[in-house]
Amino acid sequence: MVLCIIALPVFAILGLFSVKYRQLASESLDCMFRTVTFRRCQLGLDDRIKSDLTGKLMKRSPAFARFFYNYYKLISWIVLVLFIWSAYATGVGLYNYYLYGNCNGPDSDGFCLLNPTGSNSGTSKIIGSIHGEVILPVVEEDDYIFGNPEAELTIIEFGCYRCPYTKQAESIVDEVLEYYNGRVNLQFKSILLEHELSYESALAANCALEQGKYEEYHDRLFEEQEMLNYLDFVRIANDIDLDSEQFNECLESERYEDEIRADHQAGIDAGIQGTPTFFIGDEVIVGPKPFKTFKTVIDRQL
Repeated sequence: MVLCIIALPVFAILGLFSVKYRQLASESLDCMFRTVTFRRCQLGLDDRIKSDLTGKLMKRSPAFARFFYNYYKLISWIVLVLFIWSAYATGVGLYNYYLYGNCNGPDSDGFCLLNPTGSNSGTSKIIGSIHGEVILPVVEEDDYIFGNPEAELTIIEFGCYRCPYTKQAESIVDEVLEYYNGRVNLQFKSILLEHELSYESALAANCALEQGKYEEYHDRLFEEQEMLNYLDFVRIANDIDLDSEQFNECLESERYEDEIRADHQAGIDAGIQGTPTFFIGDEVIVGPKPFKTFKTVIDRQL
């Protein structure tokens, strides 16, 4: 009966292409039905499978064939357990991929067979690691809010201006804020990575915030991410009409170093492993997941 359960889906699929396997699928179904209703299989399919496999094994290894024949039931149960576990894992993976664009769920950046390029799960690893209890981040008054300040729900994003995956998520964030039309906003907190100018980019953005041009500066940093160098910080400031003297003094004096270090530490305390990471209520999204992932999580929180 055990192998009949495994054989049923196999023969059912093969039966799409061959009449022979349709008959075997029918026999498997009949055997399984009789067994679960406490009746003996009349067609002997289990015994035929056992005999066929033993005969094939005899040609390669008589010793292993004898072992297989003697422990057939045990091996059958082991195969059945593995089959059920595999089917369950596949089902969970498909469910997660449908909802979140990742086989492992919204808070994972692990490998997904359905997304082998990792386009929905890529992250840049952060410097430092968590020690002790996880402390979820909170909205802070001194950090900029994208969207309606009075929104019902605030997404807290930990990202880096030099991280390509954070840049990839920008268009998704814009789509989310537009879709929820004032019900959801976002606060961006900088995380320090080993990428060149990671700290300096965060510092420049804070200096722009000081003059009320954070959003414009934030967008330009991502737009010019690939070619950005230190001199571009001042050029961008001039382009968006910041007071250049005030901006330069802020940048050179590293006026907001403590705030940037505090945001970075908040990310570590929250247990994040890479950027971008989004905290939405008590749920977490890791990587530039598609819009449907954000919608699924946000709708649960609203």
